[in-house]
Amino acid sequence: MKRYIYLLCLSVSLIGLSSCSKNNDPAPVSPVVGRWELNRGLLSGFPSSAGFNGEAIDLYYVETVGSTIDVYADNTFNENFRQVTVTDGGGTWAFNNNQLTLTYDAGGQATYNYSKNKNIEELAATAPVSYTVPVSTTANVTGQLQLIYRK
Repeated sequence: MKRYIYLLCLSVSLIGLSSCSKNNDPAPVSPVVGRWELNRGLLSGFPSSAGFNGEAIDLYYVETVGSTIDVYADNTFNENFRQVTVTDGGGTWAFNNNQLTLTYDAGGQATYNYSKNKNIEELAATAPVSYTVPVSTTANVTGQLQLIYRK
């Protein structure tokens, strides 16, 4: 009888060990998965006399613009853009070499560079948009505005 008990214990142990497999571990989640909120706009390309280059502006305060990008683990995303009206845009994403590419269902793409510094994660648009700033009551200067999102 003792031998049957030892044999039963040995069988249970072997079955328990064989059921553990490293192949069942979930794939690591991409660092871009999560909610990203528009943090600021970075100015560049202005005439040096204007003194705006390298300055960061709060787009919500200056332009009443808000935006979030929700990046999901199933390689889909939803972008919510708010400026007077609210619009949503969705699609799929790819992340390679610290670059996030959003492909919109409605057509078009947007590309962002991902960076992390001391637990601060940022997405910086690779294609800045044209931006005009008034420098007096009668004159404007035009440069570039790069959108920066934070997690």
